Amino acid sequence: MGTMRKMATAIVVMLALASYAGADEPPRVTASTSWVAALAEAAGADVGRVLAPVELRHPPEYDFRPGDIRYAVEADFLIWAGYEGFMRSLFEAAEIPADRIVQVHTNNTPPVVKGVVRELAETFGTLDRFAGWERDLDALTEELLAAAREKNTSGTRAVVHVHHQVLAEWLGYEIVATLGMGELTPSRLREIVGLQPDLVIDNWHMPTGAPLRDEIPYVRFINFPGHEGTRTLIDVLRYNAGLLGLIE
Repeated sequence: MGTMRKMATAIVVMLALASYAGADEPPRVTASTSWVAALAEAAGADVGRVLAPVELRHPPEYDFRPGDIRYAVEADFLIWAGYEGFMRSLFEAAEIPADRIVQVHTNNTPPVVKGVVRELAETFGTLDRFAGWERDLDALTEELLAAAREKNTSGTRAVVHVHHQVLAEWLGYEIVATLGMGELTPSRLREIVGLQPDLVIDNWHMPTGAPLRDEIPYVRFINFPGHEGTRTLIDVLRYNAGLLGLIE
């Protein structure tokens, strides 16, 4: 019975996606956070509502509100990343069918985000809209890699928050330690300082490396657009690269 249900769901999803492949207008999307909203917009979707306010420092902690049901019901698709607990409450309360829910992988490293956005564009039938964004991302990618080579990032020993590790590695930094989600213990703090890193890259949304800022050059990357006027994925990449002195 479970197998039949899965097959039926898959058929519904394929039919829904096929309908959008030939649509003149992009699908209407309700997004959990500014991050997945930016992914959807890059893919060419029309984001009608972002549920978690951009003012929240850590948007996944947003609390579901009954009024959000309206935005769920009106959307063609609801997009989330899988770790926003309030979205589970919304799906249940609004009785959203599986074929209208799209889960995306969130990582702002250019090759990764490009693949995620392309998959969304294929889902929405908006590859023509995606093409313009792809050109902008490719141009920024070349700029960042050239700047990283010139700055010789491979010679920089970095302590990096786990949520930014892939990006830091892509930029060429030598990762000597990572920061997790919990507070640094005194022993871990001493251990990291003893590694004599050149740089700490923390997470602005949930910083854990603040005790290191008096010992080591320290920056805080962002993931979710909104901070310091950022709105798009490319804004976020430029903001983070600017903190490293890679671009102005």
